[in-house]
Amino acid sequence: MENIKIVLPAVVTIANTSERRIGFVPYRENFTSYLEAGSTVELEAQTAGQVLYYLAQATEGLEVTQTAKA
Repeated sequence: MENIKIVLPAVVTIANTSERRIGFVPYRENFTSYLEAGSTVELEAQTAGQVLYYLAQATEGLEVTQTAKA
């Protein structure tokens, strides 16, 4: 397992690298949002919990990265 350094506030980028539509669940919501193939979404995160929540959703075809907000 790699070490993760989280600098807050952060920007979480979720990218669909597959050739099909893939869903993810927004933080503290009870619905699924879908990304079309090749699409990305950037979300601001204020807590480490939010960042870890999104990082845990990385699956085959769904790449999740985080960086410090500029």
